[in-house]
Amino acid sequence: MASQDAALNWSTLVLANCYNAIKFEDINASQLEELIGSIKNDLVQILVTPVKNEASRNKLVDESKPVKFSDGNEYRLNKPFIEIAVLLSTELDLDEIAAAELIFNANNLSFQKGTNLSDSARLAYYSRFSYILNILGYLVSNKKLHLIVATNNNDHSTFYSNIIKSFEKIYKLLDNLNDFIDKQRVTSDINNLEFISSINYAKSQLFGDHELLAQVYFGLIDNYADIFSNSKHFIQIVDLIKNNISDEDSFILHFLPGLLNLVTKTLNGPDDAVDALHKHITTTITNDYKNVSNGDMIDLAKAKIKGFETIVYFVFLTQFIPWCKTVEQRTNKYDFKDDILKYLEWLINYGVMEILLSYSADAANPRTQELFEWSNLYDFRALLQKNFPRLSPVKFTYPSAQEVVYASNMKSGFENTGILFDLAPYKVSSTFSESLLAPFFHSFFVTFVNNAALVLTSLRDTEEDFVLSSINKKQIENGNDIDILDGRSKSGGNEDNDNNGSLSKTGKDKSGEGLDLDEIASRSDLERFYLAFAYTYNSRPELCTDFWSNDEVTSDIVGFISWGLNNNTSPLIAATFCLLLGSLASSGDDSSAKIWEILVKSNNSSLKKNDYSKISIDSIVDSLNYYIDALNENFEQDLNDQLKQQQKKQEFLFSSNPNKVDSDEQGNNKIIIELAEDAVVFISGFVQLISSIVRNLSSTNDRSREIKNIAFARFSPIITGFLKFDNLITGGKLVTVDIQQVGSNAPKIIDLPHVFVNDENRVVLTNLMLNFLSDFVHNEENLTTSYKVWRILDRWIFQGLLEEQEGASSTSSQQEVSLLLRQQQSRPKYASKRNVRISQAFQITLSHLSQVSNFVRLLARLLRPLNNEKQAFTSYSLLYPVDLGYGYRSSNSVGIWPYIEYLLLEIFSKTNNLDRFDDRRSLQSSIVNIVRSSLEEIDWNFLNDVAPQVITNLTSVDDIFDSLIPGIKLDYQLFVKSHHSIAILNYLFDEKAWKALFGIINIGVDATNANPELSYLVETALGTVDKVLDLQDVFINRLLPLLKNKDTASNTGNTGHIGYGTSMSIALSTPRTIFDNIYYPKSIGTHGTSDFYEVFLFNLTTVAHFGLYVGSSNTALAASALSILDQIRSSSHFVAKNKFNTNDPILSKNRLLTTFESIDESLKIIFAFIDRFESYDQELEIKYKILEFLLANLNQSNGREPTVAHFLLGYEIRGGHLHFNESIESNTLLKTLLRSLSLSLDLISEIDYNNGNSHIIDIGPAKLSSLILEILIKLSHDSISSIITLNHLREYDNLFEKLINYQPKLDLNTIWCGHTFDGNLQDGFSNEFIDSQLSTQAFFSFINQRNLILQYLSLEFHNIHSITKKEYYTKLLLNNKEFLNGTPKVLTFLDILNYNFKNFELHKYDNFSKKYNLPLILEKVHDSKTHNVDLSILSKVYKLVCQSSNFPTKESKMLFANEIMIEGNKISEFVTKYLVSNDLRVVQLKCLHSWCQLVEILITDDTVNSKNFILDVLQVILPKINDYLESDILFSEELISLSVLLFDLYDQEVLIATNKEDFTLGIQRLIPLFKTCIAGILNSNSTPNLRSDLYVLANKFLIKVINNEELVRELSVIIKSVDKKFIDLISNDAIYSEGSSRITSILLLESLIHLASLTKANFILELLVKNNSLLLLIRSVTRTDEMLQICSKSTSGIGLDSLLYELTAFRSTLYLLVRVAQSKAGALQLIQGEIFSILKQSNFLKIDPDLGLDLQFDEFQDLKNVKVNLLLDTPLSLNDLVEVKNITNENKISYFEFLIPIFQLVATLLLSMGPSYKPSIIQSKDLMTAVNRLVVGIMKRDMLLENKKIDTAQYKEEQFAIQGLKEMVKLFTLLDSLVSYEEKE
Repeated sequence: MASQDAALNWSTLVLANCYNAIKFEDINASQLEELIGSIKNDLVQILVTPVKNEASRNKLVDESKPVKFSDGNEYRLNKPFIEIAVLLSTELDLDEIAAAELIFNANNLSFQKGTNLSDSARLAYYSRFSYILNILGYLVSNKKLHLIVATNNNDHSTFYSNIIKSFEKIYKLLDNLNDFIDKQRVTSDINNLEFISSINYAKSQLFGDHELLAQVYFGLIDNYADIFSNSKHFIQIVDLIKNNISDEDSFILHFLPGLLNLVTKTLNGPDDAVDALHKHITTTITNDYKNVSNGDMIDLAKAKIKGFETIVYFVFLTQFIPWCKTVEQRTNKYDFKDDILKYLEWLINYGVMEILLSYSADAANPRTQELFEWSNLYDFRALLQKNFPRLSPVKFTYPSAQEVVYASNMKSGFENTGILFDLAPYKVSSTFSESLLAPFFHSFFVTFVNNAALVLTSLRDTEEDFVLSSINKKQIENGNDIDILDGRSKSGGNEDNDNNGSLSKTGKDKSGEGLDLDEIASRSDLERFYLAFAYTYNSRPELCTDFWSNDEVTSDIVGFISWGLNNNTSPLIAATFCLLLGSLASSGDDSSAKIWEILVKSNNSSLKKNDYSKISIDSIVDSLNYYIDALNENFEQDLNDQLKQQQKKQEFLFSSNPNKVDSDEQGNNKIIIELAEDAVVFISGFVQLISSIVRNLSSTNDRSREIKNIAFARFSPIITGFLKFDNLITGGKLVTVDIQQVGSNAPKIIDLPHVFVNDENRVVLTNLMLNFLSDFVHNEENLTTSYKVWRILDRWIFQGLLEEQEGASSTSSQQEVSLLLRQQQSRPKYASKRNVRISQAFQITLSHLSQVSNFVRLLARLLRPLNNEKQAFTSYSLLYPVDLGYGYRSSNSVGIWPYIEYLLLEIFSKTNNLDRFDDRRSLQSSIVNIVRSSLEEIDWNFLNDVAPQVITNLTSVDDIFDSLIPGIKLDYQLFVKSHHSIAILNYLFDEKAWKALFGIINIGVDATNANPELSYLVETALGTVDKVLDLQDVFINRLLPLLKNKDTASNTGNTGHIGYGTSMSIALSTPRTIFDNIYYPKSIGTHGTSDFYEVFLFNLTTVAHFGLYVGSSNTALAASALSILDQIRSSSHFVAKNKFNTNDPILSKNRLLTTFESIDESLKIIFAFIDRFESYDQELEIKYKILEFLLANLNQSNGREPTVAHFLLGYEIRGGHLHFNESIESNTLLKTLLRSLSLSLDLISEIDYNNGNSHIIDIGPAKLSSLILEILIKLSHDSISSIITLNHLREYDNLFEKLINYQPKLDLNTIWCGHTFDGNLQDGFSNEFIDSQLSTQAFFSFINQRNLILQYLSLEFHNIHSITKKEYYTKLLLNNKEFLNGTPKVLTFLDILNYNFKNFELHKYDNFSKKYNLPLILEKVHDSKTHNVDLSILSKVYKLVCQSSNFPTKESKMLFANEIMIEGNKISEFVTKYLVSNDLRVVQLKCLHSWCQLVEILITDDTVNSKNFILDVLQVILPKINDYLESDILFSEELISLSVLLFDLYDQEVLIATNKEDFTLGIQRLIPLFKTCIAGILNSNSTPNLRSDLYVLANKFLIKVINNEELVRELSVIIKSVDKKFIDLISNDAIYSEGSSRITSILLLESLIHLASLTKANFILELLVKNNSLLLLIRSVTRTDEMLQICSKSTSGIGLDSLLYELTAFRSTLYLLVRVAQSKAGALQLIQGEIFSILKQSNFLKIDPDLGLDLQFDEFQDLKNVKVNLLLDTPLSLNDLVEVKNITNENKISYFEFLIPIFQLVATLLLSMGPSYKPSIIQSKDLMTAVNRLVVGIMKRDMLLENKKIDTAQYKEEQFAIQGLKEMVKLFTLLDSLVSYEEKE
């Protein structure tokens, strides 16, 4: 074992590594042993650390000498560091040098968390504790303690001793915290939030550490019982608790599992150890009992035995009984009465049952605590636990807290102290209670029932004697005859009896009759046992199942229950046993049904009417009916008294002494109706028993449904009876009473006088009924029962039960008789005035917090969405009757809106004002859950936008709704108007509601991290906000107009008779529909705001909390916060900029960025994102969302402005510019992303040598690296961040090199998240790769990552200025020494193109589109960003198909459902395969484009020797071009475009050579490229754009070879050998095509004709003549002339670009014709094609050279009309008359550019045909005559220039104009000589 003096690790790094290795199971045995060895001493010492030491302090403060740390290194520390160390040593009771070392090592945490040194050290200290305890827990639970503790006794004792000392260390630290609070009060500001946060953090850590240490202790006893389970260690731990923990401290519960386990394990050990422990316990009890007992009196004030000891001793003695029974020798040795029973009875005298109740109640399931205590169904615990204090976190209570609270009430400056003294977070965790405490209580109760039932009998007998003596005593005092069962008169319930026993009418003293429960409770140990039992088993189905299924004690259990059901001698015993029995129903259907059967079998018709000592269904029903009758009778009696008093008042009005009336009215003798407390106890116990049974019955089990229906039939009248009575006593002026005698014709109606009823009784009874109703609908999937409950509840709220048919609430025969009498009347006695306002109704009936709470819980269950997603034919229905409220509400209003209004505006809005944390949390949690589940119930986006369009033959969606009420048709509009989620959305826009919601959100991340309950509450609130943002668009734009539309009659058709014999038969008398009266508030909509984003503008603090919550330890909470932020960032309210001063960088920021920057917690927000991203969380989804959020913010901007993403990434924003802190001491999110990227690349590059040396690429690293790279690329592209980002990346860990070298080589064996690529998409073929979303996402993410890497390489290579660095990059990319095939690295990046899908049956698209709107489905299921395919919407579509069908029989429905299922599977398969195949094409094309860009950058860079590289690239891409020509033409376009550039560069590098051999060799290498061009042109899939590139490439090649005879012959052979369609395609493009392909095809055609002209026969010309293409080319010349004619009109409709394009094509065509005309045969064809006639008729040759031609164009982009004048003196210019000064030379084309080729063509024709061919000469002469004006104009200008009569400066900037002019002069001179040659001859 490690020495105590050995050094401890003060760096948490090694501890964290060990913890994470264990947590993620990333370790083997030898590695674990090595890791444990490095921290062995830390683990042995546990929480024991060296304490403050004067010598260490002196060394630390001596600045003249360095301080030596435990690792041997010496450091000189500055004064501030030393001061922090000294303060921290005091706070942590830690050696000063150790404190300094702790701070030194915590510096890394400061970097990661952005905290100061002291906070970081504090965090490290408590993190160290947590790591140690968790690692110890692992070692102990896995029996690996030998790794740190040797097997000798001394080491084990030392370790056990260290556990004791560790507990004491926690107590010491807690005391120090209180001292620090004292010091802060005196010397500083106790209200300081930073101080409060540090104290609360320390407290929460210490509480958690105490619980962890208790678990370690439990595990130690559990797994090493042979060493530690003995009396010695028992005494040690007991002494620790007695010396440090008070009886009322909840820390006791932490120790109980270990203590109980110790005594239990001891009983499993050797007998001598058991004997020793028994002796110690009995001796301890005996010695102490002598001090506290004095005859029959027990004085517990003298007791030295603590409460926890009595429990442990009691459990031990109980388990000691079966231990003795197992061996006869033990039975002989120990006497049951003297050695066991006596001590059990003594312990009961100590109050062990009350302590057991206290512990079991505080360790109960939270739902149980809420039910038994918070719901106010009668607090049995308060009655039975009066001597032993309730547990609380005493150690965390500041002794002077009340003084501070008092001061805070007197003056300001103490607002935050409530947080400091809040004890709510320090509760034993539910995990600890459920997994450790509850099983021991269960074991005890089972053992006790099985072996110590005699004690229970004794307790009941003792209590019976006490009750009898109490009754006798009371009878003597009062002379009353009290029934011992329930305090009722022994008259048998005779209505003539005035007392009615269980009720009393009291005056002011309220001295009621009945049993004194307080007196009984003082001796009610049996009841305490029952109640503790109930607390233990309620809401714990596993324990209940174990209890019922224990074969060894089944008979004892049955006997125990039978014993408990009979012979109950007190109402308290009966009631608590009912709670016990009800708790045993928690295991579900079987146990609930079993208890129901037991109660049914207990029915006994021979029972006396008044004998309720036996508990059965009949006795419960009779009892409850009795109390209803008694209440009503007392009410009637008191009402009569009130009426008599009113009559007397009228008599005295005219008397001589009217003041007497006033005195009577103001007297103190008001009569109050109240139930005796024992009666309330009875009712509560009985109701809770049945309530528990129905609550645990499911709606899926036939027998359970049957029992539930029977129970509802029997008990719903009882519930109605109690609630109806409540209507009477709360009605007041809202209810009338008919006081006329029966049989009288004329009614006498008066207001109901006020009758006083005990308020406590009323509240408990209504709570019981509300809870009873709530349990009937718990998990209820059948709306029939829910509708009945709704009607009962609604009538009660709106005083409507009084008008319901009498007799429904009772089964007594006498009431049946009275019913017959009342039916003879035509009017009810009581009636509601129906004048109660909607808001007033709830306030009257729900007057107490507990009532409100139970009401909210009932609403939560009634509004719980049904789980019917898988029920295909189930229509959309409301969760409540659509006509709810009709016939009894004010104005006959109907609907759910009043409930939602009250819920949100009256309850929820006021919850933040509640003082008690539990009240506030429970109410808020229930309401927010209602809101969230309601908003999620209906997919309104689907119903509005998808449902009406997705099915092609669906005429209306109204058929999918059903009211479930005969005679009422529910359509979509009525469904919207009636649905509660719409009401919720409406009220959430109300300031009261959203303020309450934001109040929850503003709780803060620290509080949620410390309290799981608060964390879940905030998570739900955030989820609600997220859902509101998701729904608000459809709510505002689609649903609100429906709400405001008053025309419902046309939709519902309910203007006539609605139903016979229903409450709505009154509709017969009116033509209007009842749904005209749906209750709506005065204001419907968004309450003055445009949307919910505008609400955020008034609550920017809440927006800041969203950012802080991203760092929450609750992943779901963080995800919701991030989702909200993502929606806020796109809101116009947060991206809107200042319109008046956009030059101000502050005002130009978006509001979200400004909010985050300006608040105090801005740094915390940054580190919240960092912490969440760096967390060891196996759930990567939240990290993806963070990256997507950053990316969305970056993409949202124009790249020139700072964004929230820049802020979060760590850029400093100053003056609208970005700066980056390069300091290694500061952590940023960008640095975190780069570290994550590096790690992801490492994981991706790994090879699995055990799996065929395949690469395994998982979704995590692939997707993370892809998203991170996308962010980096965006940052590098944007102008605002590109330079600093690229500079930072350049310096980061050789990123460029890593991105290149860590790219795996892909093949078909690569494993993508568990599956290899499978490209077979054949219909019906099972493709595991496609079916796995993770595999496809990993696949697409990796390809996208490759694309982004290529983009980054291009950016970096292009932007780097360092020649050395660029040469290094070149070497990395083009290095071929590392590959056997010599291929440059960059060329291997195209391996992603080797993946292709096949056999996809695309034709099915049309088949499915006939029935479904497939484009809409594809849009909804596909996320193009993540490539995720979510088919959930398809299930809604299939359900919609079934819902809209109309099949009469179940069989036909099943048949249709099967057909839809089969069809659905086919559609799902098709959609998945379609989207996956399409996504692959998209990502591959992007990657190819990026690769081409990189290659272009490389080959154009001076540092790259591109000669060989170009050939390597061509060698790689040419086969791919040919392949893609057949499969996907877009890929070919990319590669062809690259080839054009490659050719140009190859021309410059190689073909420029003067050496003929070198040229020939170089050009021959490119012949495959030329052949590829031919193949591409001939390919039927080729597009005009692709052909244009191919034409350019082929033309360039032909131009190069045209002078090489050998190559000309070779190419001629190649061209002749190809299909004749080759020339046809080119000529067709030259004639008919639009765009660049027309011009490039003309140029290629010209080169081909030129090439062919060098051969013997111009085969190209022959083909053109043969297919008539030449003639069409001649005719195409007229297109330009026609366009100029159109442009000369005022509204041409033609853009300038179109004209420029047409002029360019015109010139190209003319040069082509010139090439044709160079041969005689060609010239002849042109002449025969009437070229002269076409030119002669051209209008543009007839332009007056002095006036020119005015042209007009419409520029649609700038919405301007552009005028152009065509003149000889200036070029054709874009003369914008408005902005003439802006004309640039780039926008000009010379007029001579198309005049010259025209006359070149004429000259060529004349020269080719020669002077002997007269027709050409004649036509030329005619042409020249026709253009004589043009000739004169040109020759005149030439003469003026020559004579210098025109200043040449006019043409100074237009040198081409002068050259054109001279060229035209030469051409005219030549033509004149040719035409006039014969004349001259």
